[in-house]
Amino acid sequence: MIIYKSNPDWEMHFFIRKEMGIIYLDRRVWRNSWDNWVSFESDPKLRVTKKNIYSRCVPCITNLYQQLEERREEIELKEAYRCWKVIAVLKDKEECLEVLKAYEEKFLGDHHVKGKFGSSQPSKTSKVLMFHTEDEGERDRLLQELQTCVRGVNPKAEVFYQRACTNLYYDLLGD
Repeated sequence: MIIYKSNPDWEMHFFIRKEMGIIYLDRRVWRNSWDNWVSFESDPKLRVTKKNIYSRCVPCITNLYQQLEERREEIELKEAYRCWKVIAVLKDKEECLEVLKAYEEKFLGDHHVKGKFGSSQPSKTSKVLMFHTEDEGERDRLLQELQTCVRGVNPKAEVFYQRACTNLYYDLLGD
């Protein structure tokens, strides 16, 4: 976007400003999901999040269960090896929102991001903020950027990455 500003000497100065992206929260947050997970994405309609649920997540989990039903001795994980979560463990949802705001202001630019924050157990005192990605390069970039943002909100918070659905696979298959 080009904006202009005049100084007292009536000279016109032109600046090129990079458009800042916006992170959108799933509108269901305001209905019934505030105590659990809240999805976010840089697309206002959360299209990639919705698409991935049915084109990546459900087929991946279905594939796992089919192999378990067949009592296979070796499990082929397929998509699970190309799914990553970059995670920050924070005090509460307010900290999650503060970190998201800092990320939006410092790093979002024209990057596309998606993820969620909250907990599957509402009674937990800590909450997690997680970005989802299918690319190792993006995973590493997100890790560094998230570490920077988290330091500004809660320097003691833990930031790390893991394969997506690690909890599900660990419970079923072990380490």
